[in-house]
Amino acid sequence: MARAGIALSENFGDLLEPGLRKIYTEQYEQLPEMRPLLFNIQGSSTSYEKSSSVGAFGDMELFKGTIQYDDIEQGYDVTYRHIQLAKGFKVERALFDDDLYNIISRKPRGLAVSANRTFEKHAASVFNNAWSGSGTITVDGETVLNNTEGQALCSTAHPYSPSDSTTQSNYGTSALSPAAVEATRIAMAAFKDDRGNLISVMPDLILVPRNLEETAWEIISSKGKVDSAENNANFHFGKYKLAVWDFLSDTTDWWLIDSVMMRQYLNWFDRIPLEFFKDKEFDTLLCKFANYARCSFGFDDWRWIYGQKKS
Repeated sequence: MARAGIALSENFGDLLEPGLRKIYTEQYEQLPEMRPLLFNIQGSSTSYEKSSSVGAFGDMELFKGTIQYDDIEQGYDVTYRHIQLAKGFKVERALFDDDLYNIISRKPRGLAVSANRTFEKHAASVFNNAWSGSGTITVDGETVLNNTEGQALCSTAHPYSPSDSTTQSNYGTSALSPAAVEATRIAMAAFKDDRGNLISVMPDLILVPRNLEETAWEIISSKGKVDSAENNANFHFGKYKLAVWDFLSDTTDWWLIDSVMMRQYLNWFDRIPLEFFKDKEFDTLLCKFANYARCSFGFDDWRWIYGQKKS
């Protein structure tokens, strides 16, 4: 009789039968990891991580015998709370011993594949859910990130500061095209700090799902203007790097990113980096394998990105 979560000899007869040409397991190539490229991955020594910001100074003023001292403002608080992730499996001792093809002995490697895939999915969720929420990220009901700004990563209503409700946007609805990329670049150049002053935003990365890879590649790699009979030079040629992520869930969403700012404000904290365990149950003679990690992820600020969600 099968037991949940346990690999038994009776369920894996092929592994005990001599002469089989090949047994397939974990034969697929794994997708490339994008998390290390996009996120600032850091360690953590506490149960949570918290960041805050302090506002900018205003402009200099005409000196009339006395220096005018400025008041700077406390910004928004961002709290990262680490979640626990784990996966395991059990194997009957007899199956482990009698497996003629060493398939079961190699299965623990699959836990590493599972872990990397899980990390990528959670990292991609920051972008997949960039359009919704109120400054929070949750996983199965547990809050991973809380940002007191109260806005999604890509929003039309980012306030200047806690005391200034003037808003600005990094959320658009344009399909990916050369004109849309340029309009987005110009919009990012208009981003302001908490005092309403322009800041330096230099987008240099386009992030797309697999379905938009060809379009994005043509935009940044063509020497002439894309889909134009004129012989004009392509303004976007060599201007941007391209990142294609298969874990992006919508086939038409895309983002323009300042990668330098991204690595400052897009964070992944490893409270407990990935660990692997193995053990055995004395009474039942079961071999047990498991992995475990504790982490959090999210963003401190939004000014490094502009998202386009084409509905």
